[in-house]
Parts: sequence; C-alpha cells; structure tokens
Amino acid sequence: MRERIAELAKEIKSTYDSLREKARAARSSNPSLILKVQRAPISLSVCAVDGGLLAQRMHGADIVVSRAVAVIFDYKDSNLRSCIRFPSKSPAPDIEMKNSLEEHEAVVFRSLVRLKQELACAIAVLEKYQPKILLMDGSLVPLPSDRPAEDSELRPLYGEVIKLYGRLYDLSKTKNCILCGVIKDSRSKKLSKQLGMDCSDTLLCNFFLDEGERTEAMGYFEGKPPNPDVASLGERIKIFYIKPSRNDLPLRVETMDADADYVASVIGTLSAISENFAYPAVLIEADMCAALDPSEMESIESSLLSLSGMKPLRRNTRPFR
Repeated sequence: MRERIAELAKEIKSTYDSLREKARAARSSNPSLILKVQRAPISLSVCAVDGGLLAQRMHGADIVVSRAVAVIFDYKDSNLRSCIRFPSKSPAPDIEMKNSLEEHEAVVFRSLVRLKQELACAIAVLEKYQPKILLMDGSLVPLPSDRPAEDSELRPLYGEVIKLYGRLYDLSKTKNCILCGVIKDSRSKKLSKQLGMDCSDTLLCNFFLDEGERTEAMGYFEGKPPNPDVASLGERIKIFYIKPSRNDLPLRVETMDADADYVASVIGTLSAISENFAYPAVLIEADMCAALDPSEMESIESSLLSLSGMKPLRRNTRPFR
C-alpha cells in the first residue's frame, strides 16, 4: 500500500510540474487573458446566501433536511460595521420526502431541494434589505446534473427552481443589486480547453495566475447550451477566475450584467482575510450558520421509525462489519 501511495504521489507531482510549465508558457503567449485586480476599500452592504443539507435513504423513501441562511455584512472603508442574519442565525430546517427514487434521482432530488431553499432565501432577503451585492455559494445556473429526465416525478420541482432563478435575476436588476456566484472548487474546463489542456480551470489557474490577478471575463457556455431550460439564464452571465491569495486556489466568479473589474475588486478585498483560505468572509459566515448537525437527521430518523413503522436500509443496521 505504501509503495502504491508513493507511486501515485510521484505521478501527481509530475503532472503538476508539467502543468505548471504549460500554464506559464500559455501565460506568456496569451497576456491579454490576464488582468490585474485593483483592490480598494469597500463601503457597501454585501449579502451572502448558503444552504445546509442532510439526506437519508430508507426503505421506500428519500428524506432531505435543509435550510438556507442569508448574512449581510455592512462595510465602511473595509471595516465591518454591522451583521444581519436572515431569517435568523439558526432557523428551523425543512423536511422533504420522495418515495422510492432511483439512485441517480435521489441525488438530483437533494440538489434541487437545496437550490430551492437557497434561491427562495436570496429572493426574500433581497426584497427586505436590498443589499448592493448578493453572493450565492455556487453557480448562478443549475448544472446539467440537476436536470431530471422529462418523465421524472422531479420535473415539477425542477420547473420551480428554474422559475426561482429567473425571478432572482429580475429582482436583482430591479433592486440594482449585483448578483454573483462564487465557486470554490469548480470542475469546469472551459479555459483549459481553450488553451489546449485537459484539467480543471481551477487547477490551471493556480499556475496560470499570480496573486491579485484574474482572467478576462468569458461567456458562461462553452458552445451551445446543454438544454433550452438554461439557455436564457446563462446568456446574461459572464465568468472569470480570480486568485486573491498566493497560498490558496483561485475562485470561479459568475456575474450577471455587472462590471467584471468592479466585481473582482470587491471579491478580492472580501477574500483577503486569510492567506490560506481566500474566500469572502460573509460567505464563510453564511456557511457556518446554514450548516446542519448530523444528529438532527438521527433524531428525525428515529422519530419516523417509531411513528410510521418505516425501516432503515439493511446495510445500515447489520450487526457486524
């Protein structure tokens, strides 16, 4: 086992060394792709929305427990003046259940429930507090893996989520709020394919960008949209990668109808709190508030078992390993 681990580590290091050389060569050949991020003191209200989720499969049912929390930081000259948590610091979670979903659909169900919660929370906080910038943890467009089959019982839920995205877009424009999606670990390969490489854009940009730099803004889709449901959503969105810190991986940022230079400046400033974890502080707070304790699912499962007669999966109850 140790020998195999050593071999894999050597292979990974060799791959990284090769990628570093290719990325630096691409950097020299494509200087127009790289822009300097101008950090500046910020004086504005920034809102972040994130969701927490727990899921459990039982005989005949898939159960999802979720909640979403919005956090608003009000800044004056980059100093935090106040913090608001909406609807509260630790709101009661919601419980959703579907009967006998296939394995793949169970995963889609979890994702759609989380998206519905987060989008509804974002719309509500935008209507009530009207922040200048709204940061979503994740993409501003549902992923292809979130789309259920045409004959799936999840199609109505998917339709709700698509409508919520559209409503959030329209409300952001009406309220003059900049809408952004911030992704920590993107698997997209749009830029790497453009530069003739085969790796994630996040990994490429770790070597392609220096601290305090970003890529030029690009369209959301690589080519034709994967389906008509998201075509009109994605056409208004631009993406770029930013490296706020030398010691952490770049972030993927998605913006809608906004100036990329301004957005990059704000994200860079908000993410400068740590050299080793470059991420907007307001999103970190939203994540901590939305996180769910696994013991909550244990309590819910125990109550369902005793009140309904539902049975857990046998693989979770066998008396031996």
